[in-house]
Amino acid sequence: MKPMRTTGDPARMAAAAATGLAQLAPRRTFGAVDVALIAVTLIWGFNNVAVKHALADFLPLTFNSIRFVIASGVVFLLLRLTEGPVVLPRGRLLELLAIGFLGNTVYQVGFINGLALSTAGNVSFVLATMPATIALLAHVVGLESLPWRGWAGLAVTLSGCVLIIVSGAGLAIGGTTVRGDLIVLAGTLGWSSYTILSKRLLTQYSPLALTAWTMGLGTVSLVLVSVPDLARQDWQAPGALAWSALIGSALLALVFGYVAWNWGLRQIGTARTAIYSNLAPLWTGLFGWLLLGETWGPQRVLGGLLILTGVALVRGAAARPGRAAPRRPAPAG
Repeated sequence: MKPMRTTGDPARMAAAAATGLAQLAPRRTFGAVDVALIAVTLIWGFNNVAVKHALADFLPLTFNSIRFVIASGVVFLLLRLTEGPVVLPRGRLLELLAIGFLGNTVYQVGFINGLALSTAGNVSFVLATMPATIALLAHVVGLESLPWRGWAGLAVTLSGCVLIIVSGAGLAIGGTTVRGDLIVLAGTLGWSSYTILSKRLLTQYSPLALTAWTMGLGTVSLVLVSVPDLARQDWQAPGALAWSALIGSALLALVFGYVAWNWGLRQIGTARTAIYSNLAPLWTGLFGWLLLGETWGPQRVLGGLLILTGVALVRGAAARPGRAAPRRPAPAG
């Protein structure tokens, strides 16, 4: 995106400054971006079921690499159709490559491999800590700071996640799960870093453009890591349903999910966007009830209420701008 030229025109400079402040200030009213983020968590919750089915026929990294290749192609096509010619961002290429590696390689590899060594309950708990990690990192680097109401909301929603997890898959403390838990934790640190660094670049790129470049560049390293699985994959094993799950996951969980996530970062800030990810255990429990006949006891009901309360607290808290100085927009190309 090309920066607006304002030199020598005070009126245009004031208008540009007002526009920049409007883009940087998180919006507190509930709107379209909140609906989109709720839809993302709903998709991600159902995506877990689809991925679990597909992994019966696909090796984990084979599945991930193929769906990221498909998603990257679709995002670049959308970028071309909506924003015109796609120009290589040479000035930011290494930065975009690093962000893509953190969000699309470190996180995806850590999550898949950690899940194989741990339990669903442990992995769900580690993922539930991610909004607090993102808020803490945003505070440390000076991006934005939450008031006490926001931190209280993070604690409330985390306690709700724990209640739902304990009432369902449960938690395994110590033992053979520790290695898997640490691998998933490393993956979540990758996603948290992706979120923080993406927020900084969203003053220079649209959510769609940032998604396209970080996903596309991250896919390159993901495919390289996946080469052993791609070589060992039995290509006769996946049926129509497995391929449908892979394609649906690429289009919905990745294309729509990543673009909406970056849109949320730009519109409402890091902590308020991240808190929506804690709706996932709630959706997982509801899908289990609707599709698998799982019961909802008092613990799950209370956990769901706590999650919704915590999300509301964080979403309504007024995040304060951080101490970091704003960057100048990067020139196009």
